[in-house]
Amino acid sequence: MADAPEKNAKKAILLLGHGSKAKEANDTLRAVAEALRAREGYGCVQAAFLQIEAPDFEEGFGEIALKGFNDIIVMPYFLYMGLHVQQDLPEEIAKAKEKFPRIKVRLARSLGFHDKLVDVTVERIEELEDSGSSVAAPFAQHPIERESFRIIGAEMDESRFTALELPIVKRAIHSTADFDFQEIIRFSPGAVSAGMDAVRNGRNIITDVRMVDAGITRARLKPFGVEVFCFSSDEDVARTSDREGVTKTAASMRKAARFMEGGIVAVGNAPTALVELLRLIRGGAPAPALIVGVPVGFVGARESKEELQRSGCEYITAAGRKGGSTVAAAITNALVIQAAQAAFE
Repeated sequence: MADAPEKNAKKAILLLGHGSKAKEANDTLRAVAEALRAREGYGCVQAAFLQIEAPDFEEGFGEIALKGFNDIIVMPYFLYMGLHVQQDLPEEIAKAKEKFPRIKVRLARSLGFHDKLVDVTVERIEELEDSGSSVAAPFAQHPIERESFRIIGAEMDESRFTALELPIVKRAIHSTADFDFQEIIRFSPGAVSAGMDAVRNGRNIITDVRMVDAGITRARLKPFGVEVFCFSSDEDVARTSDREGVTKTAASMRKAARFMEGGIVAVGNAPTALVELLRLIRGGAPAPALIVGVPVGFVGARESKEELQRSGCEYITAAGRKGGSTVAAAITNALVIQAAQAAFE
């Protein structure tokens, strides 16, 4: 039986990756760590790397220790514990135990073989088979996904939306299994066209948190040369946040201002990021072509989205408290898929 959430909250997880010169590879581990945090099952989840990228094992372990946790589980995010890892990791753990003798340290198994990983592998293969191409099309649809969209279409009133809006709404419902999104989603008149044009023109996509960043499918963006930026975990953003008394996500929008002109800004987590973005635009910052503003929550979410609808910017949003990182990523992916489909036609 799994530990209750309040018991797990006393534990900390050090999610350990290898480390790479490729930023995207390191960001994937950080996105997994952020997704684990969102499950709210543990007191702390810290990403760390064996080499190349920071924080390394010692730094990551030290950050958890400084937060007062005395039970740390090291989770190696590897398919297999190769010789390099088998040699280096026990040494790192031994040094940590020597430095922090009162902390309980446990080593979880690596990912290894698992039926769910086989399922993912089959899914990737079938994507290619279904596309009839030597390279998976950027909008190839898995049979299960196709059936899901058929069910969604059968259970909703498709006539309420334009041909451009409907795929956006369906993806929001698909990502949440929540048909309320057909009632609460809102579009400015030129929103979808503006988003598709931004993608076709190779403009940047900015996100408020790494969960949105991780949810955006990179393979679909490559043909257009679109880059995705998320600055909320950057050290200089953290310093700005501390110095000026704003949230990290709000501070990240300040850093992002010079990258967002003509692009897409996708906010799925933090109302403060959306409020700060609109403040910057009012102050003369370069405006994005589209704002996907769907922060979720009980404090400030509804109000920030109402402000977005009054801003004069092109927007896609969801009225009320609902939204979230998965919704922001789903809407952004839907825009990219439509841009890709238009390019292939």
